Amino acid sequence: MIINNQIRRVLILVCMVCFCNAKTKFSDRDVATMIPKYFARDHNSPPITRTRIYGENGKKVLHLNIQVNRNRFENQMEYALSAMASICQYAERPFDKFVLIMEPNSRQIDTEKLEAKAKCTIDYFVFKRVKYNRWSTKCITTEKI
Repeated sequence: MIINNQIRRVLILVCMVCFCNAKTKFSDRDVATMIPKYFARDHNSPPITRTRIYGENGKKVLHLNIQVNRNRFENQMEYALSAMASICQYAERPFDKFVLIMEPNSRQIDTEKLEAKAKCTIDYFVFKRVKYNRWSTKCITTEKI
């Protein structure tokens, strides 16, 4: 009888530890509502003009349009990708691709579309498992629109 109580206590303790270490998972709607809030907390973040989550060829895509300043173009792009990676790591179903449309506030610069592999981008910005050179060559593609 005493052994059964001890085994029961150990099992309950193991279950509680596993339950406490589990990451919270968010739905697509939750992710879409968290992104503007994430950007609003930093006054240097670029303004968001559109947020979409959709499926394309069986892949889950997070699409974000931002307005970029000519002087901080690179920093705003990296900030947006970092924010996408930070939030999307907690999605119920993982994202496959991030699409970032950078709309400049100047007519001298073309609008650019950046596509990034989600897993690789999360590994670079969140977990620091990927180096910058590998991330920039293997994980992202940029084209002018």
